[in-house]
Amino acid sequence: MPTETVTSSLKLEPLSPRHGELLLTMFQDERMWTYLDGSPADAEESATWFINAATLSRRATGLGIWAAFLRAGSADGQLCAGAFVGIGGVRETAADVWNLGLSITPAAWGRGYATELATAAVNAAHAALPDRAVTARTLTKNVGSERALVSAGLRVVWTGPSSAHPGEEARIFADSRLRRSELEWLVRHS
Repeated sequence: MPTETVTSSLKLEPLSPRHGELLLTMFQDERMWTYLDGSPADAEESATWFINAATLSRRATGLGIWAAFLRAGSADGQLCAGAFVGIGGVRETAADVWNLGLSITPAAWGRGYATELATAAVNAAHAALPDRAVTARTLTKNVGSERALVSAGLRVVWTGPSSAHPGEEARIFADSRLRRSELEWLVRHS
């Protein structure tokens, strides 16, 4: 994986321990936990998990999670160039599909950065392994992430009760037809 990827507004760097403080600050914002398991008390554990998952994925597949920053010349009136926007990317799952994940810091919500990051991740996954499906799992209440996934070329392939969030409804998205075993694994981990 290259050390840096750029999109029209974002600079994407492979997520690493040097981004730990940024992740910690993002996960300490209780608004983040509307769509995640846990609470701000889990911020340090979450930051560590994402950094470790990114490192393992890059070693195994060459792809992983990026830290996203606003590029110079892309200031949007509220965020300045270099501002941390969030994290996202793809990593391999046990179902042999890519899992696309996004966590955008609340200060950057609603500005299209999730779509830009999701699109970059889908493009990287297709370049690396064109025949492997790109999938994503969301809670139906996460309308912003769902819009970003659709804009990046994924479509809804399943809606039902979330296994990770009792009492919540989840959706699974994919960019191509899934084998039954792949979908079953994703449903068990929705």
